[in-house]
Amino acid sequence: MFVVFRCRCGRHLYAPKDAKTRTCPCGKRTLLCRARILARAEDAFAAGEVVRRLQLGEHGMTGFRSAKQLQGKF
Repeated sequence: MFVVFRCRCGRHLYAPKDAKTRTCPCGKRTLLCRARILARAEDAFAAGEVVRRLQLGEHGMTGFRSAKQLQGKF
């Protein structure tokens, strides 16, 4: 089982349900017990599809910021 959540930089990510943390490519580490779960998926392929759908959905996100750029904003 995998969970889908969103990093503070805006990127959607997925991780195994039993994982404690997940590090985003922007450099931010997210505690999964505190993350808001957006979706659940049975396997990694399905989770990847959900992430792609969310990422390119209504916002059409194409650019991301690094964690260093986000410091002090949260």
